[in-house]
Amino acid sequence: MGCRELLETLEMLGEGELQRFKDKLSEIQPKKRYQHLPSESLRNANPTALTDLLLLFYGTDYGAEVAAEVLRAIDQGALTFFPSLVPTGQLPFILMKCLSAGGHFVDRHQEKLIQRVSEVDRVLKLLRGHTLTPEQYQSISTGRSNVEKMQKLYELVPSWQRDQKDWLYRVLGDTQPVG
Repeated sequence: MGCRELLETLEMLGEGELQRFKDKLSEIQPKKRYQHLPSESLRNANPTALTDLLLLFYGTDYGAEVAAEVLRAIDQGALTFFPSLVPTGQLPFILMKCLSAGGHFVDRHQEKLIQRVSEVDRVLKLLRGHTLTPEQYQSISTGRSNVEKMQKLYELVPSWQRDQKDWLYRVLGDTQPVG
């Protein structure tokens, strides 16, 4: 199952059901280390924007869990696009692919990520050797603040291939709720 199915699922809700989805999503009490989605961001969000928000704030696994919970809460659980239909371990990859519509997630959300990523040192360590050379890692690590480090990291991103951006996305999802 891929991005098209996820978006079709949310689009099948219809206008009223989509609004109920957003209303219920704003009421969800997230797990301890996560923040609420901002109501103002949900207000006019379309299915693609909702997917982006869920994953930006909650990461891949928990974002998928929240979406499934909301669908069940609004009596649309039959539309749930995951657990039983997606092989174990595939969900984060599938949702990551969904984010690539209209450009890669890490490109589309550059400014927000630069400002919000709090675990930059952990991110850099996980990128070292896979996406960053030792020299790049050292250069970025010398930044004085998380924002400065992320700005230095983003100087490299435009030259990256898709698999390198995918890896950054995975690392971000694994290291923190970005919210």
